[in-house]
Amino acid sequence: MRIARRTLFSVVPVGLLAACGDDGEDPRYTNKANELNRSRYYTGDGTDLTWKDPADRMEAPVLQGETLDGEPLDTADAAGDVIVVNYWGSWCPPCVKEAPELVAVNEHFADEPVHLIGVNSRDQLDPAKAFEKRHKVPYPSIYDPPGRTTMQFTEYGVSPNTFPVTIVIDRQGLVYSIWRGGLTRDDLIADIEEVLAE
Repeated sequence: MRIARRTLFSVVPVGLLAACGDDGEDPRYTNKANELNRSRYYTGDGTDLTWKDPADRMEAPVLQGETLDGEPLDTADAAGDVIVVNYWGSWCPPCVKEAPELVAVNEHFADEPVHLIGVNSRDQLDPAKAFEKRHKVPYPSIYDPPGRTTMQFTEYGVSPNTFPVTIVIDRQGLVYSIWRGGLTRDDLIADIEEVLAE
């Protein structure tokens, strides 16, 4: 049975959010660090890294956290399906440009075992929520101001300061492709269809 897009995932909260104070960090300093990091971000070069042979693919980490609405989210709940992870920030011009493309991809695969999730980093909650509302984003995003989930993909050459980044994970939980920079719906649909056809 297909689960509604907004409530695809569930997990016991893991305390990823520095602003919650679970790890003792002062939100004032966390917010200041986020401001500095946003000013130093760089756009990816648009390189699409693809591993056509499943034997060459590395295992994708399981991402856990809370959404912008405070709901628990765990990519393990979508195991066996294709997962597309998009790292974004409301302050990132290429992220703004590609938002309609991602919404279109989500609609294109509405009846397929494909799940889009976002990871919002280096951002404040209100602007992030406004971004989702303005672009009518139908899929959930992990709210991760410190960018900790991005660090789980450093083995793939994904920098915490590179935005946007989009990662396609196959049904076996392996990374098929990584887009470092903005993309079009046609690019992403082609990658997803390749994985679905395997």
